Amino acid sequence: MMGISIQILGLLLVLSEILLRRLIVGKGGQEIYDTVGKKFHLWGRTILILIGLFFLFFVLDLTYELAFKRFILILLAVIYAFEAFIGWMYIKSSKAFLVPILLLLIATIYCYNFVF
Repeated sequence: MMGISIQILGLLLVLSEILLRRLIVGKGGQEIYDTVGKKFHLWGRTILILIGLFFLFFVLDLTYELAFKRFILILLAVIYAFEAFIGWMYIKSSKAFLVPILLLLIATIYCYNFVF
């Protein structure tokens, strides 16, 4: 049951991000890739994902389902918090930093209701 709920979470987050970006930022809004923070964003996100993969494969006991669920929630929280911080730091004139915060809220609510 957990496998399908994680897939639905991924689909929900992708669709929510598209919708929230259109509602909050609009078309033609500035993205982090258009600013000087592009390299910092790419390096930071890559490092966070590599750390997450390291923990997933070498530290985490995958037979313990609750630990895996908590790991997914913590990883999403760290990545979305980083995205929000970078958006707030480098795009001062936009409300684009709200999108990752709202996505984190959606992911947390979904995980507590359907995954846990």
